[in-house]
Amino acid sequence: MEQQELEHILLCPVCQGSSWSPFLTPIDHTVSHRSFTLTLCANCGFCATNPRPNSKHIGPFYDSPQYISHTNARTGLLDRLYQAVRRRAIRGKYKLIARYKTQAHVLDIGCGTGEFLSYLKSRGYSTTGVEPGRGAREQAITNHGLDVLPSLDLVPAKAQFQVITLWHVLEHVHDVRDTLQKIHTRLAPGGLLLIAVPDRESWDAQYYAANWAAYDVPRHLSHFRRSDLGRLLKESGFSLRGIRGMWLDAPYVALLSEKHLGAGLVRSLLKAFIVGAISNMAAATSQRPTSSTLYLAEKDRAQEGSF
Repeated sequence: MEQQELEHILLCPVCQGSSWSPFLTPIDHTVSHRSFTLTLCANCGFCATNPRPNSKHIGPFYDSPQYISHTNARTGLLDRLYQAVRRRAIRGKYKLIARYKTQAHVLDIGCGTGEFLSYLKSRGYSTTGVEPGRGAREQAITNHGLDVLPSLDLVPAKAQFQVITLWHVLEHVHDVRDTLQKIHTRLAPGGLLLIAVPDRESWDAQYYAANWAAYDVPRHLSHFRRSDLGRLLKESGFSLRGIRGMWLDAPYVALLSEKHLGAGLVRSLLKAFIVGAISNMAAATSQRPTSSTLYLAEKDRAQEGSF
């Protein structure tokens, strides 16, 4: 990638600060095998991939058979493990939504190949998806008969969804605040917003440092902490209803991290079990988050129409 295809973030999306300092330099192990710099906002501590591929040139960084959520591969051990974890996670997501909303219209942003929406559809929910990746989008439409659009902008602002979900998606978007504001206009009053993102304050993130697989540069543009996303949600017109740990993520991220470090299969599995257990134990017994965090927010009725 040419230097002119990279863009620098001038203002912090959380606090609008303009001073950045280098933090870590992870490697893109999936596509380019290049290093990318993570920087910290000197004012609030928010972390971003900076510089980063601009929105016109980010696409090729997703073009890899290793990017399982877009290819739905089922060949190697990691693929099969991902599929098994995803099946269990889908059931958990459904049960969580059903606890709050039944027979709702659900918008899943970054729906990938559509397995989650297909599961909801089979249980009586009305579903719409957004998926920029053409291959994944076509699989979702062809394999599951889903209504999937390539961009959130193509979802009418007048459409009112009772539930909007972003499962490991917000870290990929170039303009976080703008995305949250667009979501706000499309969520019905009292509607539920679910956002899952990696948490860079987890124990496994500290342990692996630049080799933490959940940094996933340059596809992950933002690297959130709970304070970052809590502030962004509040200032975008949402009320935070709860925060939940995602206990299955640490072992899987640790497995990918060990793979990045060049460990063999047996060692990777053993280390992933140990590191994942320690990370989850740290989250259970202290103020540390799990490897990923799930945010449950509600549209603030008092700010209806603010955006």
